Parts: sequence; C-alpha cells; structure tokens
Amino acid sequence: MGRAASTSTSGYRVQLDLPPVLYRWFADEAARRSATVDQVVRQALDRFAEAEEASFDIRQTRTWQLCGALEVSEPDPEYVVGCDEQGREITNYAENADALLYRGG
Repeated sequence: MGRAASTSTSGYRVQLDLPPVLYRWFADEAARRSATVDQVVRQALDRFAEAEEASFDIRQTRTWQLCGALEVSEPDPEYVVGCDEQGREITNYAENADALLYRGG
C-alpha cells in the first residue's frame, strides 16, 4: 500500500508497492511516451480522480435518498422552494439536513 513520506515544493511524496505486472505496465507506458514512470502514474491518478469526481452524484447517496423519502405535512416556509406539477410543496430539507439535525434548541 501507499505510505506518505514527506512533502516537497511540488507536493507530497508517496512510496507505493506495486505488483511486478503493474509496474512493468507503467514502465512500458513511460518508455512509449518518452516520460518517467512518475509522470505516467501521476497522470493515471489525475484521470482517476477526475472520473470519480465527475461520476459522483449526491442524489445517489443513501442519505439523499432517505431525506427524499420523508414527507413533511406542514413544512417550515423557510425551506419551501416551490411546487411540483400537482401543487405539492417542494422543500430543500435534504440540502439542509445538517443544519436541521444539529441546530440548537
């Protein structure tokens, strides 16, 4: 696994233990690109992080689903943001769950 070593002016230094097959792939890819293994690994990690960020949808989290499953018979007007096609009030309780759950009083 990865172990953080130290920081430098360009960022954090990480030491990884890779299986031989994976290291060979990175080394071959680096040679093909006329780059270093470090550069190829950083680019792979950047692409992975971008893909994960792009694929994250808060509406698919369990917390969001649970908040959306609740019905409030008399919502606080502060949290009413509109009405749906049937005239039912739409609230933003889900977006304010922390404030609602943890506010004092």
